[in-house]
Amino acid sequence: MVKPWLTISVIAFGIIVAIAGVAAYIRMYRNGSMWTAEQPDRSKPSAPSVPASGEDKAGDEPADEGLK
Repeated sequence: MVKPWLTISVIAFGIIVAIAGVAAYIRMYRNGSMWTAEQPDRSKPSAPSVPASGEDKAGDEPADEGLK
């Protein structure tokens, strides 16, 4: 048989988690972030994407350089 303090602890933990979940849901609902995706501003032209250093340099050097 399970001890009463353990049952009460588990039920209390569940209630606390439920309250925290409802509070988080309400914050997201009021913020509107859950229902609307951020759309990029189409009035401004976007800058061309620049590859990070080390990427897209396969054509700059011969691939078999270390095999000589």
